[in-house]
Amino acid sequence: MFKAKTDGDKNVFKVKEVDETPEGFTETNEYFIDSSGFGGDDEPALTPDQFLKKVKAGKYYAITGQGQFQVFVGEYEKIT
Repeated sequence: MFKAKTDGDKNVFKVKEVDETPEGFTETNEYFIDSSGFGGDDEPALTPDQFLKKVKAGKYYAITGQGQFQVFVGEYEKIT
């Protein structure tokens, strides 16, 4: 899992895949993102730039599924 240090942290693109929600975390959102680099702003999958606008400091991110041209990225919070 990757913890965003700033809003729009570009290092989020280095996230790893998880099979299930990691212990001690709760999933707060899931994003469907184009990974081909050819998607448009008007398509169902977010472009990388659209996704970066949703990345928030202090949240954790991990790939939860992937296909040939898209990925699902989960957004998580630590349970306190």
